[in-house]
Amino acid sequence: MPQTLSRNCLGSSNSNSSSSKVATLLLLASCSSLVAAGGGSREGRCSGSGYMNVGWSGMSRDKCIERAAEVHKDTSQCSFLSYSSSSQPQQQSQFCFCFKDCSELAYPSKEVWETMNPEEAKATSDSSVSATVVIAAIAAFAGLLVVTTAVVVCYIRHHRRIRAATSLRDASGVDGA
Repeated sequence: MPQTLSRNCLGSSNSNSSSSKVATLLLLASCSSLVAAGGGSREGRCSGSGYMNVGWSGMSRDKCIERAAEVHKDTSQCSFLSYSSSSQPQQQSQFCFCFKDCSELAYPSKEVWETMNPEEAKATSDSSVSATVVIAAIAAFAGLLVVTTAVVVCYIRHHRRIRAATSLRDASGVDGA
């Protein structure tokens, strides 16, 4: 009987059901809001020599942003942060620069740099972590909702078939024994 129940429910299930559509839309909306929260970084590095190197070997981008935000909070000397994940600046520990002013951007060859306000970048980074947790919770809830809906539908179909079979048996006068 359990095989018949699962075959009947799963065999006739519709993958385009409204609950799965809702779950997919919720997940897509959450993911697109996370991508849209990319922050206000610009391509390039602040030009000039008036910078403070606040990076160290092995420092991550998030840690660089965090350190720059601390420096700005303590000294007001880091209104702009230029960060590079390129190999040469990384190998030389010259990838995390604080600037007080940034009127012009430079584009060193064979290097990719991004410049941002460290406080805004930190806030975006913090909200991205929160957004990730929210997306995971929404996805888990949507999945649970889809599974629960499928179980309820299977249960209802199964009991309707039993009632129909019983009614048919009673109507035909068959004892069933």
